[in-house]
Amino acid sequence: MANYNVLITDGVGSENMEPGDYSVTATYAPGYVLTSLEPSTYTVTSGGSQTGAFTLSANGTLTITFNETGAEGGTPITAGTVVMTDQTGETQYGSVVNIGADGVATFENVPYGSAETGYTLYFKQLTSDEDHNIYPNVFAVGMGAQTQSEYIINTPKEVEQNFTLTDANYTGMPIPNANLEFEPNA
Repeated sequence: MANYNVLITDGVGSENMEPGDYSVTATYAPGYVLTSLEPSTYTVTSGGSQTGAFTLSANGTLTITFNETGAEGGTPITAGTVVMTDQTGETQYGSVVNIGADGVATFENVPYGSAETGYTLYFKQLTSDEDHNIYPNVFAVGMGAQTQSEYIINTPKEVEQNFTLTDANYTGMPIPNANLEFEPNA
């Protein structure tokens, strides 16, 4: 039997192979632990097309902090959910991850590369706490290190306020044209 080197592109590859039993090793998969390949054997039977499904694991850790500034030190949200997706946000990968009371969601076993060749992962926030808006877009994270932290802004929800302005001397008489300016207290 011959040796085969199957090129995998976007998770898919194919090869015409002779029937027989094969040992399988991963020789190139940036961001993944090559020795984690499962299964490590494959049998080709005669007659018809076959499909072999293999998996690899990564060992990176990504923490995403959701807060009011999108930077270190901002006031965190206190609950919510986020999921890894494709770049459109339509296809979800893996399980939904909870955002803790500290505003942090942790993704374990994610692929990573170097600072120059980071592995791009995409995420979509699904829910937030009652006081903050959900980040509206799919966001990308370039995993350039085994352990990495990112920050995403969740702006405080604006609550509709309704006001009346009446004459102080003539109860109930509306003031027809005025402007009120509100400034935050220091």
